[in-house]
Amino acid sequence: MSSYPLPRWLLLAVPAGLVLAALAGLALTQKTVTIHDGGQTLDLTTGARTAREAVASAGITLYPEDILQPNADTPLQSGQAITLTRAVAVQIVENGDAFTVRTHQKKLSAILAEAGRTLAPGDAVYADGKHIPPDALALPGPAPHSILIQRATPITVVDGGGSQMISTAALTVGEALAEANIAIYLADGITPPLEAPITPGLTIVIARSLPVTIEVDGATATARTRRATVAEVLADAGVAVVGLDYTLPALADAPPADGSPVRVIRVVEQIVVEQEPLAYDVQYQALPELEIDNTRLVQAGVNGVTASRVRVRYENSVEVSRAVEDQWAAVRPQPRIIGYGTQIVLRALDTPDGPVQYWRAVRMYATSYSASRSGTSPSAPWYGRTRSGKKLTVGMAAVDLRVMPLGARLYVPGYGYVTAEDTGGGVKGKMIDLGYDDWNYVSWHSYVNVYFVAPVPPADQITWILP
Repeated sequence: MSSYPLPRWLLLAVPAGLVLAALAGLALTQKTVTIHDGGQTLDLTTGARTAREAVASAGITLYPEDILQPNADTPLQSGQAITLTRAVAVQIVENGDAFTVRTHQKKLSAILAEAGRTLAPGDAVYADGKHIPPDALALPGPAPHSILIQRATPITVVDGGGSQMISTAALTVGEALAEANIAIYLADGITPPLEAPITPGLTIVIARSLPVTIEVDGATATARTRRATVAEVLADAGVAVVGLDYTLPALADAPPADGSPVRVIRVVEQIVVEQEPLAYDVQYQALPELEIDNTRLVQAGVNGVTASRVRVRYENSVEVSRAVEDQWAAVRPQPRIIGYGTQIVLRALDTPDGPVQYWRAVRMYATSYSASRSGTSPSAPWYGRTRSGKKLTVGMAAVDLRVMPLGARLYVPGYGYVTAEDTGGGVKGKMIDLGYDDWNYVSWHSYVNVYFVAPVPPADQITWILP
């Protein structure tokens, strides 16, 4: 049989046919599917035979806990929808150890059971940082991202002079104290601090603050403190003590433990100038041209002004003291000058006892006395004796030595001549007590002119201005 060479076009047509046949076979195995992954949708053309292979060919990571519908090994049909239901990743922390579980559970109790965790009485569970009460663990809800299991642990609380042991699943010192209904004040000292985590066997020490009342600027404030001095207490309260201010108790003293307040005394001192009238004095001036026992105004008196610089102290706006620091005469007074007569004129008086020459006549109140009426006990050594030492009898009188000296000679109408020999406690000023014997006593109680008998005594023995 003879051979004929094949045409070139026929040689090229044979491989091309084989390729087309292969492509036709491949087209028959490709499928179009839709993958739903949570909120995302993906249309995919794939030659995968199962749902698992289709998801893998799409580059989607599949976890063992995730659920595929249809089943992962179900043969894949073109146009089929694949739904991927994801398991939620939940991190569980216990005693500092963390691990992650993937779950489709909606209850915390079921998630914990699935993770192989059981709760003892007193343990606490926190989902996404929120404490979940034990009776709410079985309630359905969205799966949390994290679960913290806080095991109940014994701790000791030292409060003042006493201590107690409590079991707590609280996360921090502050939460543990609140859970145990132990009241804490801002000024209390807590060791370790309130934000410190609870650890097994922890001891919490509470240094209690004391209540304190502050009275300042008309107001009363209450606070608590652990400070050692009043100054520190006021500094904490923002109360400034400045200038002359002081406190009760003092700044360096301890705050009062008996509940009495800390008082802040605001002190203000002011310097004021005060003026008061300065009284003029009275001066006397002898006038030789004026007869004795007459006066004349030589100069009228004018009051002056005394100025004083006074330091006034106020405590809490109330004046408590005044102190004169300086004083001077702002206006000097002018004295009142009274002129008195020194001219003596001798005159004569006709009397039953004959003419009496006198140099002065004074209106005086006259009384009378005798030895038995003088008020002196008869047993007294000076009974019946005058100030001059003489025996009392008619012609003697008691006078005020500011008016005349002892020995002055007088004439009293109705009585006669008399000499000043005595004084008496009741004889004051222009008064004369006329002497008698007991047997010739005459009672006097009347005003009378008393004449000073000549001769005129020396000038230094004359009282020019009578009291």
